[in-house]
Amino acid sequence: MKNRNLDLALLLTLFASLACAAEPSPPAEAVMASIPDTLLSVVTEIGVRNARMPMDRLVTSGQPTQEQIRGLQSAGIEHFVSLRPTTEDGAGWEEELLVGEGVQFDRLPISGSGSLTRDNVEAFAAILDEVGEKTAMLYCASSNRVGAMLALKAHWVDGESAEEALELGLASGLTSLERSVRDLLELGSNTP
Repeated sequence: MKNRNLDLALLLTLFASLACAAEPSPPAEAVMASIPDTLLSVVTEIGVRNARMPMDRLVTSGQPTQEQIRGLQSAGIEHFVSLRPTTEDGAGWEEELLVGEGVQFDRLPISGSGSLTRDNVEAFAAILDEVGEKTAMLYCASSNRVGAMLALKAHWVDGESAEEALELGLASGLTSLERSVRDLLELGSNTP
């Protein structure tokens, strides 16, 4: 009887340990898929306006502050790209702040619909080629110009359909420049 109780106790212990066993580790793909969500959460918690992550390792947003840029560096942003002219109110200080900080910074001044040219889109594509696999942030005042430039690059440079390109632009922050982008993509009006 004593051995039977011991066997029963061992069996119950085994079942209890199996029931309490840790969940298996998620596959590597699932872990990697959660990284963009984590980075976007950090960017949002830092308080960056209109932050979005339309592609892996690419954050789009409105203008970050100096404090936010420091936090973004700590979060893993390796390359900053501003589409704001240095003459625009609140822009132009980033180059000095980021000198010698181990991150890259590019500025491509896009001042509105008149700047949505093939030459500027090709320059933008060259900057994104330089960004490569780094984690980057593209910003302007609100992310509207960022969305416009990403849409035009997707269509003119990457060969995406006009509809897919516009979808990317909207997901990246395109708002008031939508009509101009639609015209350039030859999609016409967004009203029925």
